[in-house]
Amino acid sequence: MKKLNLALAIFVTAVMAANAQISTNTTTPVGYEIQSFQSGNTVHAVTFVKPNLFQGKAISKTPSSLTVSGGSFGNYAPTDGLPTHYVKILDGPLVGYVFDIASNTSTSIVIDGTGLASAGSTPTFLVRQHIRLSDVFETSTGLSDGSDTFTLFNNDGTSTVALRAANDSPSGWLDPVTEQPMNPVIYPGQGFLLTTANSGTFTIAKTVESTPTVVPLYVGAVNLVSRASPSSQSMSLVSSGLGANMASGSDTVEFWTNDGSLASQEVALSVGVDGFVNPITEAPSVGTLAGGTVVNVTVTQNSTWTAPAPYTSNP
Repeated sequence: MKKLNLALAIFVTAVMAANAQISTNTTTPVGYEIQSFQSGNTVHAVTFVKPNLFQGKAISKTPSSLTVSGGSFGNYAPTDGLPTHYVKILDGPLVGYVFDIASNTSTSIVIDGTGLASAGSTPTFLVRQHIRLSDVFETSTGLSDGSDTFTLFNNDGTSTVALRAANDSPSGWLDPVTEQPMNPVIYPGQGFLLTTANSGTFTIAKTVESTPTVVPLYVGAVNLVSRASPSSQSMSLVSSGLGANMASGSDTVEFWTNDGSLASQEVALSVGVDGFVNPITEAPSVGTLAGGTVVNVTVTQNSTWTAPAPYTSNP
């Protein structure tokens, strides 16, 4: 029997929220979600992933590569300087970690960096294509060319901004300075800022994530993160695991109103095993994380959050 995590419905077509539908009549659940935005500034997350292109066990591993037996990997090489595919580790010490693919052959994959050093000797992993900006707004309403922008906040404190230009770019977005086409990667669990002149919607139709995801949190950066789930069900900050690696007495989670104003709604201060409190009143935090809620996490040292899987399946 299959079940959707976080008390989602257990039937063939499940309406998870007023704007999301999931079908669980296949091995991997698929669905769609319509997200709305108001004029002004709003934050969003991609609540689906692309389907697995491979899932299996490595027969050998180095700090930067994975090799399988009898594989038939396609071309996962970067294009235009950006990664096109990623590896996600499914077991062992690095379960949930995501690594960009730098190159590959039919039976081996080389990642960007040497992050696989502690992944175990023969980890199980999957390969997926990255979600790109053009994927998110392929079906959308209300966007205005020449004024609306999309912003990602990077790990070094900089930002990546794209200007809406549906008729002037294959992706529908341009670099506002160079006027060259842009189609940046949106990483699993990463939130983004949308600045628009009008209200509108965008529809995401992909696969529901079924494994936990490790989301990096960086010092000196705007960390917009989300559970990235199509579920409307909420979790407390403690049960979401967000505070597991946060420093007590200094690291914070900020909630914003998503009505176009991005007004600060609540700031929750990490207090270790005691969870989160209001930093002024010291009362327990009441903030909760719905599936697609995006929060701003401020940390004093680089750390990670293992976001729970939106979907789980039991035999």
